[in-house]
Amino acid sequence: MTDVFFMERDPYAPIRHCYPVSKVLYHGKSPYQEIMVVESPHFGKVLILDGVAQCDERFEFIYHEFMAHVPLYAHPNPQDVLIIGGGDGGVLREVLKHPEVKRAVLVDIDKEVIEVSKKFLPTMACSFDDPRAIVINEDGYKYIQDYEGEFDVIIVDSTDPVGFAHVLTTEEFFKYVYRALKEDGIYVGQTESIHYHVEIVRRVQKALRKVFPIVDLYTAVIPGYAGYWWTMSIASKKYPVREPSREVTVSTKLYSADMHRYAFLPESFYQRILNGDYSF
Repeated sequence: MTDVFFMERDPYAPIRHCYPVSKVLYHGKSPYQEIMVVESPHFGKVLILDGVAQCDERFEFIYHEFMAHVPLYAHPNPQDVLIIGGGDGGVLREVLKHPEVKRAVLVDIDKEVIEVSKKFLPTMACSFDDPRAIVINEDGYKYIQDYEGEFDVIIVDSTDPVGFAHVLTTEEFFKYVYRALKEDGIYVGQTESIHYHVEIVRRVQKALRKVFPIVDLYTAVIPGYAGYWWTMSIASKKYPVREPSREVTVSTKLYSADMHRYAFLPESFYQRILNGDYSF
């Protein structure tokens, strides 16, 4: 076991994860953030942005599968998909497993994250050369304002929804999302942990409910994220989201039709979160 460790600098959680590190593969700074990739004996390669671990080779599939397949299988025919963020390529990889998808637009402001991921995280960043993938290095908040009725599914795979990413969790942003979606479109975004960030979860859910007729919350246990019990907020213009709308055929490690259903919180517990009755 190595004697070298990386201590995560997550300013939004009351704990710190400590990763054993056998090698630092990359350390640099883009115009937007500090970027690091380390090799860990247990987790494999770990992508770290501004001192916070974003994904690791061993468990990244959990987050990426649930971010992509729940909204795409809730939709009966997702042909045009927008991903905001997701520069590591994991969500794009999962989206493009769906043969129905004709176009996947990935908008990430930081080109350097994409290039670093291609070089050091090829199991995640393996779909950028797919002819259906369109990569744009722009501010996703500004990009989405130019579109109306364009996308079947919009996935926001951002860093913590605080700081510069806070705008991606506001009612104003969700109005742009609603307009950019087709008449039966679906949105999903990661909204942190139930245990450490329930206020953020509740705030995003309430903002979505002011814009969309169907709003829900599903979860996945992700070992590398503070609080572990991670949430994804989902909103739909038309379709219910708690059941897959078509047969699950893509190859996955964890996601399945049953896991889709079980990922959603029981209605009674979901209402407790919305009402502020679930506290610690």
